Amino acid sequence: MRLYRIELYKLLCRKFFLISFILTMGILFLYFYFVNVGDERSVVNGQVYTGIQAVSTDRKITEEYAGTLTDAKVEQIIETYGFPSQVEEYYGGFRDENYLNGFVAEYLGNGYMYDWENYKVSTEASPIMDTELGRAAEVTGKGIAFDYTGGWAALLDTLQLGMILGSILILIGVSPVFSEERQIKTAALLMTSREGKEKDVRAKTAAAFTLSVLIYAGIVLSVFLVVGIVYGFSGADCMLGLVKGYHLRVENVQNEVTMISVGDFAGVQLILDFLALNSLCAFIVCVSAYFETTFHTVVISCVGWVAPLLLRILGGGGGYVLLAGTPLFLVMPGVLLDLYRILFIPAGVAVVILIFCTVHGARKYALSDLGSGKPKEAISLH
Repeated sequence: MRLYRIELYKLLCRKFFLISFILTMGILFLYFYFVNVGDERSVVNGQVYTGIQAVSTDRKITEEYAGTLTDAKVEQIIETYGFPSQVEEYYGGFRDENYLNGFVAEYLGNGYMYDWENYKVSTEASPIMDTELGRAAEVTGKGIAFDYTGGWAALLDTLQLGMILGSILILIGVSPVFSEERQIKTAALLMTSREGKEKDVRAKTAAAFTLSVLIYAGIVLSVFLVVGIVYGFSGADCMLGLVKGYHLRVENVQNEVTMISVGDFAGVQLILDFLALNSLCAFIVCVSAYFETTFHTVVISCVGWVAPLLLRILGGGGGYVLLAGTPLFLVMPGVLLDLYRILFIPAGVAVVILIFCTVHGARKYALSDLGSGKPKEAISLH
């Protein structure tokens, strides 16, 4: 346990890692504030609200309509707020909408908005059962849950960036785990006996994964905290397809992912994020066992991390299901949307990477002669 604590301290307390962690949190919060909160706009009775005020206003006006959506509620929303109609050049949306009348116009109205030159203002709302919402209710056998879901949209968006930044932190933090001992010529002192060797390998590997888990937990807790404070988490039982940025799809499908609750979708995504960061950690542990400098470990690990994206771009659709199980893709909600019904394949790929790289990396490091970086078998021939 003492050796484990020492190794964890070494990984956590590097100045470059600490500075990188602070910068990561700063970038994440700035993104959340300027991209998510900064994009919010709500118009109620001619009064324009933006940013946090817009979020607060939309949450407040939605409270009385929360629950199962009915035609009576829809009529009341239109009577109170009317259909949005104001269009502005180069802005692809109605400028005078709030959360309520924007929802009705999008899912139930007889108008449309493609861009500022191609639109039609809604004049009436269709009965729920005659729309895609009604078909979704038929397929699921449930009423349409309605509430303010802005927090879930912000959570999924910010969390994706957080996991990408967290992956970079893991690249920086875990890369020295094995390679640094060779670089500073202290490895031989740490592993002078068979017992010491086994303990050292286990301690280093455990410290690496502890760092990965701490990074994951820090990012998830931070994102949940800021989203909860600003947006709240109402609407967890609403269909994913009714959340801003997603689309309801009900064609010939009985368990379409867009009809599951957004809370369940977010829960699955959090599990995939955890698997992604730890499989990346395992990959870096394996790479670190092969190289004698932290620099080379970081470079090769970065190449391995982004390589699936390059293969995806160059290879088109080929191998997408397998590439989706790599750490870079697994943190993207879009991948979960695409492969929800065959999720066991990318998840299985990630588990294989996690197990194989952890075992192989630990074995490679344990079998190496740490004074020269060459395998023992090669040295015994001279």
